[in-house]
Amino acid sequence: MAMFENYRRGAGRRARTFATFILLALLAWFSFALLQYGNTRLDRLLGFEDPVFGKQLVTGAGSLTEWVTWSVVLAVGLFVVGLFALRAWLNRPKFADLLIETEAELRRVRWAPRKEVNRATGVVLYFVFWFALLMFMFDLTFTMGTGMLQGKSWNEAGWGRIVTMVLRLDDEEQADS
Repeated sequence: MAMFENYRRGAGRRARTFATFILLALLAWFSFALLQYGNTRLDRLLGFEDPVFGKQLVTGAGSLTEWVTWSVVLAVGLFVVGLFALRAWLNRPKFADLLIETEAELRRVRWAPRKEVNRATGVVLYFVFWFALLMFMFDLTFTMGTGMLQGKSWNEAGWGRIVTMVLRLDDEEQADS
């Protein structure tokens, strides 16, 4: 974005534009959150009995101006100040050089072909599945062991609880009592 670029104009354009959009989105989100929650929560946070930030600035003009409150002025003001701070920060030589060097480094990277990425993803998912299953089995075993040490019956913890739920042994025990 040319508006935010002064230092080494044109160098690292993609990385700097991406960083600008991310930081602009964060600034807009912060301003919107302040606008949405500023009317009531800011007054309570600061301990004001009489609402200050939720008070209408323009009265008597009907529903057209009822949204003009101190929190709106504060949110818009912080957004404008944030734009200038964002421009200054993005043009700091240290930060701009980091983004420029990052883009240059990414151009030198040899990206793996799609087939190789899909195969590697499959291998990772395969091992994650088996590791999760192993951790689940250990968890059930230790839960059953600690449950039995605490004096619970076999069907109240761990493997016993799973077997009871799967075979619906709870229904028979409840019918007996």
